[in-house]
Amino acid sequence: IGANCLIGPDVSVGPGCVVEEGVRLARCILLRNVRVAAHSTVLDSILGWESSVGCWTRIEGVTVLGEDVHVGGEIFINGGLVLPHKRIKESISEPQIIL
Repeated sequence: IGANCLIGPDVSVGPGCVVEEGVRLARCILLRNVRVAAHSTVLDSILGWESSVGCWTRIEGVTVLGEDVHVGGEIFINGGLVLPHKRIKESISEPQIIL
């Protein structure tokens, strides 16, 4: 867990997770070996095993990332359901399923 992070309420961080500096986590679950890069925000979401979130990314709106999903930097995801083994390079502003 990096410096200046704000974690809680209702956050569960699994084993092997890396949370870099300045991250905001609230009402979320990070499963095993998730990496959240600096200054990102994760609200009301579940991040699957081995997933990663790039710098300055915002994930909210009951988003669920499957296993091994990688979200690039400076991306916004609102209510996305992302199936396993995907790379997200563009923002998802409306709730949808990413196959």
